[in-house]
Amino acid sequence: MSSDKTSFTGRSRVRKTRRAVTLFDRSAQMVITVGGIGTILAVLGVGLFLLVVVLPLFLPASIGGVDETVLVDETVLTGTGDVAPSGAPLHLGVDEYQTLGWVLKTDGRIEVFRLADGAPANSIDLLPNAELTSSSFLLQGSKAVLGLRTESTDEANVTTDFAVGGGRIVTAQILFESSISNPEEAPAELRSRLTATPDEKVLWDGGVAEVTPKGQYRYQKLVAEVQASIDVDGPVLLVRHVQRRSGPLIVYLTEAGDTQRLWAISGRERSNFLTGATELTLGEPTQLPYEALGASQPSYLEVTGTGADVLVGWKSGELLRVNRANEPFLAEKGRLTPDGVQLTAMRFLLGSRTLLWGDERGAISGGFLIRLADYDGPAGTELELQQNATARLVATKFLAAPGGAAVTALGPSARSRLVVTGRADGTVELFSVTNESELTEVQLADGRAVIDAMMTPKEDGIAVLAHGGDGSLVYRADLDPGYPEASWKGLFRPVWYEGYGEARHIWQSSSGTDDFEPKLGLYPLIFGTLKATFYSMLFGAPLALLAAIFTSEFLNPRAKLVLKPSIELMASLPSVVLGFLAALVFAPFVEDVLPATLALFLTLPLVFLAGAYTWQLLPIETSLRLQRLRFTFICLTLPLGFLLAWMLGPLFEGLFFSGDLKGWLAWNGTDERFASATGGWMLLWLPLSALVVIWAGSQFGAPWLRQRSAGWSRRQLAMADAIRFAAGIVMIFAVAWVVSAVLSGTGFDPRGSYVDTYDQRNALIVGFVMGFAIIPIIYTISEDALSTVPEHLRSASLGAGATPWQTATRIVIPTAMSGLFSALMIGLGRAVGETMIVLMAAGNTPVLEWNIFEGFRTLSANIAVELPEAVVGSTHYRTLFLAALVLFIMTFIVNTIAEVVRLRFRKRAYQL
Repeated sequence: MSSDKTSFTGRSRVRKTRRAVTLFDRSAQMVITVGGIGTILAVLGVGLFLLVVVLPLFLPASIGGVDETVLVDETVLTGTGDVAPSGAPLHLGVDEYQTLGWVLKTDGRIEVFRLADGAPANSIDLLPNAELTSSSFLLQGSKAVLGLRTESTDEANVTTDFAVGGGRIVTAQILFESSISNPEEAPAELRSRLTATPDEKVLWDGGVAEVTPKGQYRYQKLVAEVQASIDVDGPVLLVRHVQRRSGPLIVYLTEAGDTQRLWAISGRERSNFLTGATELTLGEPTQLPYEALGASQPSYLEVTGTGADVLVGWKSGELLRVNRANEPFLAEKGRLTPDGVQLTAMRFLLGSRTLLWGDERGAISGGFLIRLADYDGPAGTELELQQNATARLVATKFLAAPGGAAVTALGPSARSRLVVTGRADGTVELFSVTNESELTEVQLADGRAVIDAMMTPKEDGIAVLAHGGDGSLVYRADLDPGYPEASWKGLFRPVWYEGYGEARHIWQSSSGTDDFEPKLGLYPLIFGTLKATFYSMLFGAPLALLAAIFTSEFLNPRAKLVLKPSIELMASLPSVVLGFLAALVFAPFVEDVLPATLALFLTLPLVFLAGAYTWQLLPIETSLRLQRLRFTFICLTLPLGFLLAWMLGPLFEGLFFSGDLKGWLAWNGTDERFASATGGWMLLWLPLSALVVIWAGSQFGAPWLRQRSAGWSRRQLAMADAIRFAAGIVMIFAVAWVVSAVLSGTGFDPRGSYVDTYDQRNALIVGFVMGFAIIPIIYTISEDALSTVPEHLRSASLGAGATPWQTATRIVIPTAMSGLFSALMIGLGRAVGETMIVLMAAGNTPVLEWNIFEGFRTLSANIAVELPEAVVGSTHYRTLFLAALVLFIMTFIVNTIAEVVRLRFRKRAYQL
């Protein structure tokens, strides 16, 4: 491009841009445009990817079409919970692949059938000629315990295989054996049948064979065998068992005439090192305390996972809890349901800690035992505590309100805190007990009353045993439970977890047991992120801003050329190195010199200010001559501040904390030396009282001093200013002491909230080290913003008689406010996203405490720790991506607000 223009001399001048310059200019414009658009698209892509991964968490559960499978029997039952007649179904089971189902009947037979169409596969006479009255099956494992009635009912008085007039406890193992083989290894007949119908599940040798997706043959068969048995005194009414490390604990209820007795048997399992088989030995029965509360015999018996508590329930609604730890005693008794309301179902969830119960009104509730020391609220039931009780059953879960059909079956999951419920009108529902939410429901087509309900081992299907006028049917349906642990309530609201005395925000995604209840509350992680950001900004932001102001407005230019690059060089330190130093060097050192460390926050500012006021006392000629050494003089006060802190630390500890700061923080109410809270309040009120005294001095003291010092010399003014500074220090301590003494005297104690037990890796360490990490970026941007303020504004201010400090605070800083605010927001973003420092120095404890002496866990650190171990596609995995999305949204909101505020400051600056 060229143009001819005439200059003021009258001569023409030709301007021509080289083609190479034009090419590079357009290329740079294109690269910058593409790069900017690409950055925006990359950020949007990250957000979109996070949404795609997180969205399934909030999709509803679903139950597929219900298939009627098989007619089990033609016997009409008398009602759920009653002793079923001979040959009636007692328990329903399904394999993990949903190919075989089986029903245990009261005559001791196990009927195995193909689940797809109900075709009989096998019939196992587990206990010939027996009369089963009750059964106990674990949610996890293959061991079962059966209760029998052994008295003869034959008119010819022909005895059975069992003792007459009593009962028997039998332990059995019932499980599916599965094998995988290649097609060429299978029998020819089976191979031909599977080849002809590869999609069909073929009945074969008492089991089912099918072709796997990889072309192999899978064969499954139900195997059942009796392990041990023991005769007991009287027919068994109810039996339950739990599996312990040493063996099973069996609790059962017998009846002899009109007398009912509660018994416990401890089994012991030993492994035969020669055969590898497990041998079970049943001990002698031990009678437990028992009291009949209902008019009829009990209908429900449950045992907690530890075996310490036994619960007996009656249909009339009464409940009896027996504690068998150490010396057995009656712990609770009373009504579980409201007066006049019948109890229709009762069952423990996975882990046998949370008890669920349903009643004839359709209400479904749940609760668990809570220690009396941890809970003093209402029980939610009419149970009365008995003497020596140390815990009580508290109703904490309310899944369904009254108003529906009677609850007739409860089928807990073997993998999670889900439960499938059945009602008398054929309604089948799925609930998440942890979050107290109904996930989905389905209605049986013919409205048969549900007898038993269960979830398949993989939680991918449900099976229901229902009863109608023409017999009992098995129904099956596919299930997609979704991600029930990650509901809005579970993620962001308090949840009442097992064993806790109240609803809480908790993050605990894993444990060492299979029956663990996941706790996926994100609130502690969000809180930890904010806590880390607050303490790091509280330490780093003031230092960085003040350093930038000093460097830009007061530091000698030659010193600035050395100091600014040195501070910027701090940004090159890897955060993992800072985290390593914080965890292994700073944290142990600070723990050993904690009083001196806290005193340092007081002595350093005081020494710096005292040095500044001392400089003012120098004669004007001397101060001008030594102006270049002013910064060096200020830096020399730094060692003095550390020395004073080291000397005053023990004095500070003895004066305010009875000579033991960590003992004062960990006070449990026993040692009277630490009863006073004045020292703790002093820690908190000193900064606040300093702000109050400084404000009061600027509003009242400074105007008075200006009026009285109109004719004073510089030395007199400096002396008066130093006296005012000393008086201000005394007033700060006095105000803080008075307020702290009043708060302590009225019973307020900061321990347990703002300050508490000292942990080695805590917010104090993280605030210092992460503040050190964010100082360079805040300092650099702030100093650049201050340096770009037009020089004519400074000159005009100084020419009008303002001091350099007045010029800096009233002209330069307001003009550069948009840049300073941007620096703070960028530093804030750096602190929010920091991972390695908080990972190594914060202790990674997800607690909700502002205590500066305690650790925390942030969103970023949690993602870094747990994502490599999370199962892809699991609730835990997607929740971690949700944590990343929350972090993404937090930074996006902060940056958006920062940009709006920055533009407003910038507009005001342009008006200058």
